[in-house]
Parts: sequence; structure tokens; C-alpha cells
Amino acid sequence: MREKPLSLLGRASRTMRVRSLAVVSVATFAAALLAGRLFYLQILQNEHYQSLVIEQMVYEIPLTANRGVIYDRNGTVIAGNYTTERVFISPFDMEEEEREVVARGLSEILGVDHDEILKKAKKVNRKDETIKKNVEKETADKVRAFILEHDLAHCVHLVETASRLYPYGTLASHVIGFCGTDGGLYGLEYQYDDVLAGTPGKIVSAQNGKGSDMPYQYEQYVDAKDGSSLVTTLDVKIQSYLEKYLEQAAVESGAKSRAAGIVMNPQTGAVYAMATYPAFDLNAPYSVVAYYQNEVDSLASRYGVGTTDYQSGLSAILLKTWNNKAVTETYEPGSTAKVFTTSMAIEEGVATLADRFYCPGYHRVEGWSGLIHCHKRTGHGSLSFAEALQQSCNPAMMMLAERIGTDRFLSYFKSFGLAEKTGIDLPGEASSIYASSLTSVDLAVYSFGQRFNVTALSQITAVAAVANGGNLVTPYLVSEVRDADGHTIASYEPVIRRQVISAETARTISTILADGVSGDGGAKNAKVYGYRVAAKTGTSEKGTGSGRIASTVAFAPADDPQVICLILVDEPTIGSIYGSTVAAPYVSKILSEVLPYLGIEPDVSDEKPVEIENFRGSSLDYAASRLKALGLSYEVIGSGSSVLTQVPVAGSTVTAKSGKVLLYTESGESPRTAAVPRVVGMTAQSANEALIAAGFNVRLTGAGGLGTTVLSQSVPAGTVLDIGSVVTIEMRDMNGTD
Repeated sequence: MREKPLSLLGRASRTMRVRSLAVVSVATFAAALLAGRLFYLQILQNEHYQSLVIEQMVYEIPLTANRGVIYDRNGTVIAGNYTTERVFISPFDMEEEEREVVARGLSEILGVDHDEILKKAKKVNRKDETIKKNVEKETADKVRAFILEHDLAHCVHLVETASRLYPYGTLASHVIGFCGTDGGLYGLEYQYDDVLAGTPGKIVSAQNGKGSDMPYQYEQYVDAKDGSSLVTTLDVKIQSYLEKYLEQAAVESGAKSRAAGIVMNPQTGAVYAMATYPAFDLNAPYSVVAYYQNEVDSLASRYGVGTTDYQSGLSAILLKTWNNKAVTETYEPGSTAKVFTTSMAIEEGVATLADRFYCPGYHRVEGWSGLIHCHKRTGHGSLSFAEALQQSCNPAMMMLAERIGTDRFLSYFKSFGLAEKTGIDLPGEASSIYASSLTSVDLAVYSFGQRFNVTALSQITAVAAVANGGNLVTPYLVSEVRDADGHTIASYEPVIRRQVISAETARTISTILADGVSGDGGAKNAKVYGYRVAAKTGTSEKGTGSGRIASTVAFAPADDPQVICLILVDEPTIGSIYGSTVAAPYVSKILSEVLPYLGIEPDVSDEKPVEIENFRGSSLDYAASRLKALGLSYEVIGSGSSVLTQVPVAGSTVTAKSGKVLLYTESGESPRTAAVPRVVGMTAQSANEALIAAGFNVRLTGAGGLGTTVLSQSVPAGTVLDIGSVVTIEMRDMNGTD
């Protein structure tokens, strides 16, 4: 029997096989894609998605580190911190109806725009939106009361933050600098930002899938690490002296382009004070100081307040305000550079103190068709080496420079540090501007401080090399770094970069400068009674215009210098424009306060200032013996045996040579009186005689030597005072010289 054929249902057709294969292929491909995607997501992108999950589960509250404190050399805080609070909200934790309550309440308490707060409150996925920083305690307490009143502790928060505080406001503003949101912006705050800043901490909290906080064990607290502190070489007292008299110099002379000053230890390079006038308030650095108000008004008039051009101009004014003129700007030092030319000549043996020079008022230089004039156009005539420096004779300097030669001159120029930065620990120090090789004309004008530019800091550092015996030191401002526990972790040792001239040459130049101050030199206005001061004045051209820069550098005591001071006034516009009359008198005033403050005793001389003791209640014999020991004369009024009152009063200062004290020994005896005579315009001798004849004690300040006159008297003429009272007169040489 024939076998039955297979049923059509029992065997696969070709179409069915193709379809089955297609289905299996698609399923396999889909499985492969899914597996690949899972591999990509779970293996390759594991860390990325894990971080996203953690971000949804974890939130952080930053903890601010306390910035390190800045101290002066005596431990006085000049930059510190005070605690304020940051108010922030967590929109994620707010109920919808709470958003308006929070916006309205915080706006009223904090003075922040209502709509701005509401906008932040609607960021429902955010847990930390800052509403206001630096909130004072009184205001923060009002926020706390608001939170309690409306039960908002779950969504309105406060956290303590440290805000920067400058206790002295404007003092040393250009040196200390200030901070912004990202740290130090200027001065020491910027230079040492990494040291001062510290490391912020944080509170890391976790939440579960419902958005609720998880138990405490899921919270992590990372302590903030406070910054280290700086002990500087600045001295608050010396800084205040410098700023007081720098302002007086600038205001009296009508300084058009600011003024700068430095007080330094010439032996070590420690900067006691550095200032730029005008100063600005470190606690409000973006406020325009009065000095620039006319410029701001001009911007407003020209562009309109708030315009782009106005804001651009205002920014430029603020940048100018903040720049430290003593470090970031250069100037032609003028005749103060003659200290270097004469030092080179003595050191190289091309001149001696026995040399003489003839100044007809000009000098001819090869390569220059015209005459190069002296500041004294009529000429000085015949001068000794010392007189050439003291009288600031340009032709004599040019003659010395010709003997030195271009190569040797430039070599010494570099050795004095005038071609390099000083390396001080401040930002923005400017580079000198000078010729890499000198022509004969360059040599001539370099010899008296023209046609090259240096910073005030570079200039005072170079002169300090003459003051300290020939060594170029590195000026510095930070002497110690201390950690948050007060332990010293770093300290600075003075650095001598090199010896520039011999100690013998330095002594010779210092002696010449000091003799010029006490005698008839151009720097006599730098005189400080009771001290031997060495000084050199300078008046330099500013660019190609008519502007001038008046300056003076001085150090004392001349035989063992412990302090050096430089003042420069940029573009004086009132009265004399010479360094001898614009800057020297104020250098004198600064040194007259700094030297006693540093404990430097005055020279024993007839001009020695003596402070009167309190003799009231003491025996007459004791008072008489003490006055004799002080070298002062006295007069006893009455027949008693003890002192009931005295004139001058205790604490008054008189001159040893002419000082006299009246001792009253009987009750009911009224002090005798007299009218103060007018002595303004008189010579020192005539003024002294007139005041003593009227029965008053005289205290001299300011210049000494020939040609000086009384600029002012402390008590107006005609005032009736007790006989024996002290009248202070300020002497000044009004014959402006270079």
C-alpha cells in the first residue's frame, strides 16, 4: 500500500521558516540592545548616575572658615573678623502657602526686594537659596523671631559667617588691601590670600525617597579650618604719623596726582609705614573718596549716572584709588639720585672731598647741541665736592658722571637696585624704566635723576644702602606667619642682596648730607631739633609737560641710621613746587615724632628738647635739683618751701639752652601774664629774642640754618598767656631749591 503523503500542517512552509527566523533575529537584536544599554548605564555610566542619585539624596550647608588676622609689629589688629549671619531658605521644604509669607516677612526685616525673594522661593528643587549675607545680630534675631512666630524652622535658616573688619578704617589702606567674595583683592590681603583664607567646612545631610531628613547617623560634619595670621612690620603709630603729614603736604601744595610716603628701617628693610594720599576706607572700598569727587561729577554730567560710560569711568577712578602709588607707579627721582652719583665717584676714586667744581649755571655735553642747565640758572660758582651735593648742583654731577663713564655708571645703577624690582611682598610692583646702554647725554641727565623712572620703594631702598653702610636690602612687610592656634609656622629674616659701596664711602656721603641739613644745604627744611638728620631733596620733571614731582628722602640719626623716610608729592600746584619746600618740612615732622617714639634719644646739645616734669607738691629743693640736672633755668616766686604750681605745666617741651621754669611756692600768688608778640616772618634768632624778652619759653621746629624764617607760631599774636608758657615756632627756608 502506498505511504500517505505528509500533511501540509505537519511540515513548515518556506514562508513560515523565513518569518520565524526574522522574529528570532529581531528579538535577539532587541535583547542585545537592551543588554548593551544596561551595560552602558550600569557599568560605564555608573558613577555619573550614582552622583545624580546622591545629589537628590544629599545636600550641603557650607561653613565659612575664619580668615586669618593681620597684626602690626606690636600685636595690634589691623585686619580682623566679626561674626555675622547668612539668611537662606529651602524652597524644597516649603508648603505652597508659605512662600508668600516668607517673601513678605524677610523682605520687611532684611530690606531685600519682595519679588526677588518670591522668585527664589519658587525654586522648588532647591534647598539653599541665599536671601542676604552679613546680617548683623540685631537683625538676625528679628529673623529668628519671625521663624518662631510662623513655624518656619523647616524652611528658613541662619548660619554664622565671618565678615572682614578693618578697625582703623583708612589706615594703611593701600598696604593692607581688602577682600571680595572670592578672597583678597589688593595689598597683603591679595598677596597672602592662600595663607589667610583657610579651608571652608560643610554639613552634609541625607534625605530618604520621600524627601524627609534621614537619621543623624547619615549626617556628616566637616570642620572649617581657619586661616593663618600675619604679623607685619607695620606700626600703627608710625603709619598714623606718616598719613597725617603726607595729607598735610598734599593739601598744602595742591597735589594734582596724589602723594606717597614710606618709613622704613634702613638696616633691615622692615617697612614701618607706607601710604598713598588719598587713603580710602577699607570697610567701604567702593565708596568714592572726596579727592575724586570732581571727576565723578564730571562723569555724571557728561554721560549720566548709571550709563555704561559712567560706570566704566567710575571703575577707572576706583582702580586709581586702590593702586599703591609707592609700589605700582614709577617717577623720575630727580636730585635725590645725586646721592648715587656722588657715592659712585667716591667709591671709584675719581673724586675726593678736596675737589672743586665751577658751576656757571649750565654744562655742555657732547652729542647735545644746547645747554643742560642747573636748577640755579645764575650758577653756583665755585663749589667743593660736599657743597656740590648739598647745593644740588647739576653741572657738578654731570662732571662727576663723565669721570665715572657710561659703563661704570650703569653698573652701579644696577647694583643700587634701580634696574630691578625690590622683591617686596606686595602685588603689582612696577618695573624701572631705563636705557640698557647710555649715551653721553643719557649719562649727563641720569647723573641728576632725570630720564629714568623708578618706584618710590626702589628709590628709598637704594638710598638705604648709603644709610646702612653700603648694603642693598630687600624691603618686606610680613615678619611672621602664625597658625590658628597662634604658633609661628614661618618667619622672615632680613635679606642683604649685595654690598653696593664700602662702609667708608657710605659714611662720607651720609656726613655730607647731614652737614647740609644742619648748615646751609638745600635740605635744611628736613632738620629735626635734637637729632642729626641726613637728607636730600629733589624736584623732577614729569614727562614733557610742566608738571613736577617734589620729593625728599632723609635718614636719622645720621651716624647710626635707624629710620629712613621718603615723601613724594606728584604735581604740586600751590606755591613752591620744589622738594625742599613741598616735601622736606613734612619729612621733618614725621621724623620728629617717629624718632622719640622708637626710643631714639636726641643728641646732647643746646637744641635738645626737654620735657618738663610735674613738680606740683614736691619740695622746692627737689624741683631745683631736677631742673639743674635737665640743664634748665628756673625762677622761684614766693617764699614757700614746696611747689604749689608751675609754668610751663608738666608735659610741656622746651629747649635746653633757653628753657626756664617758674615755680610758685605761695598760695594766692597768681601767675604773671603777658601778651604774645608776633614773630611770623622773623629769623629764628630774632623770634627767639622777642619771645624770651616777653617772658615765654620757645620751642623751635622745622628748618635750621641761614635764610630760615618763622612760618607759623602756635599761639596767635596778642594772646595773653602765663609768663613761662611755651610758644612753638615753625621755621622754614622759603627759598625753594632742588
